[in-house]
Amino acid sequence: MTEEERDNNLENLFRNKLEEKEMVAESDLTGRFMRRLGWKEFFRFPPTRFNIYYVSAVIAGLTVAGLMLLIPPRGKDTVPDDLAPKNGQTVTGANTEIMTERQNENEIPKVTVTEAASGTVRAEPAPGGVTERQNGIKTPTGAGENDIKVSKQGKDEVSVTQATMPGAVISASVTSGCVPLRVSFRNPDAATGTAEWSFGDGGSSGENNPDYIYDLPGTYKVSLTLTDQRGRKTMATEVIEAWAGPSASFEIRQNDPWGESDKASFINLSTGAVQYLWDFGDGTFSTLSDPSYKYERAGSYNVTLVAYSENGCADSLTINDAFTDNGTFIRFPNAFMPNAGGPTGGYYNQRTDEDNQVFHPVTSGVTSYNLKIYNKVGMLVFESDDIAMGWDGYYKGQICTPGVYVWKVRGTFRNGQPVVMAGDVTLLNY
Repeated sequence: MTEEERDNNLENLFRNKLEEKEMVAESDLTGRFMRRLGWKEFFRFPPTRFNIYYVSAVIAGLTVAGLMLLIPPRGKDTVPDDLAPKNGQTVTGANTEIMTERQNENEIPKVTVTEAASGTVRAEPAPGGVTERQNGIKTPTGAGENDIKVSKQGKDEVSVTQATMPGAVISASVTSGCVPLRVSFRNPDAATGTAEWSFGDGGSSGENNPDYIYDLPGTYKVSLTLTDQRGRKTMATEVIEAWAGPSASFEIRQNDPWGESDKASFINLSTGAVQYLWDFGDGTFSTLSDPSYKYERAGSYNVTLVAYSENGCADSLTINDAFTDNGTFIRFPNAFMPNAGGPTGGYYNQRTDEDNQVFHPVTSGVTSYNLKIYNKVGMLVFESDDIAMGWDGYYKGQICTPGVYVWKVRGTFRNGQPVVMAGDVTLLNY
C-alpha cells in the first residue's frame, strides 16, 4: 500500500467516524499519524508557541557559524615582514609553503619553500645581488645569490636558514712603493672558493694568497674573482702604484786632493733624483748635488753617493779607494731586463744599452777582466773575458727564468791592484 493510499484510508476513517460508521484501523496507524502530525505542527510554528526543539536548532546554527569564522582555512601562509628571515636567522612555521619578501636590495632575496607529498622539502632562492660587505679591508662588488639551508623539524614544521655567500676581498701588504715592488696579496675568504687573480700588468695567478713583484713603474689595477662551489662569482679590485727609482752615478774630476789648495770635485751624473747624500769616507757628509771636498790627510777613502727620488726611492753607488789611482773603479747594476725578442750576443755601448737589456759593468782603469754568472743552484750560465761583452740574459739560445743570479769578477787595475768582487743581479720579468 502506498503512502497516498494510507492517507486516504486515514481520511476515510475520520469521515466514517463522523458518519457513525466504524472502520478497523491498522495496527501502526496511530504512530504514523502522530509522527506526521508532529512534523506538520513543527513547520507551522506560530510566534506564540516556542518549544525545546527550536531552542536546540538555534544553538546548533550559532555554533557552526562561530566555528567557521574562528578557524582559518588551511593553505598558503605569508610570513609577515617583521618575521622575514635575516642573515643567520631561522624561521619556523606550520605550513607547507613559506614566502619571505625582500626588505631591500642589499638584504635577503625571496625564498620559496615547498613540501612535496613524499615529505621532501625543497627551497629555491630568487636571483639577486650579493650583500656588500663592509669589513674595513676592501668592499667586493659583483652579483650572486644567498646560500639557503632547509631542514624538516616536524610533521608540518620547516626550518629555513639563509647565509650570505662569502665575498671576494683583497688585502695587500702594500699598495705603493718603489720598483722592484713586492706585494703579498691575501683573500680572507679564499678557502671557500676558487680564486682567479689578475695583477694588471699581464700577470695572473690561481693561488689563494699569491706574492707578486712589480718590476716596472706604473699604476696597476688588481682584480680577484672568487667562485664558490655552486659556480657563483664575486669580484674585488685594488690599485697598486709602483714608483720608478733613481739611478745614482758620479765621477771624480780631481784625484790629487793632498795638496794644500787642491780639492776633490764630485760630478753628479744621477738621474731621476731630487735629493742627494754624499759620504766622503772620512766621516764627513754633504747634501749638495755637486760638492767639492778637501781631505785633511792622505789615505784610502770609499766615497758613496745616495740618490733619492721624489717618492723616496733610493739608489746608491760606492767607489772604493777612490784616490789610489786616477779614476780606477768597476761597478755593476743590480737588475736588468733582457730583450724578449731573442739573444743579442751581449755586446753593448752606452747608446745601444739605454734600455738596460745587457748586464755589464761600468769601469775605469781595468786592464784584465773575467766575469762569471751563476743561477741559484750554482750552474754557470755566462762567462766572459771581454769587458765589452756583457750577459744578455740567455743561455744556449733560451732566455733564462726571471730571478736572482750571482756574479763574480776577477781582474786588475792599471796600477797593478787586483780586483776581486762578487754580488747578485735580478733578471726582471720580460
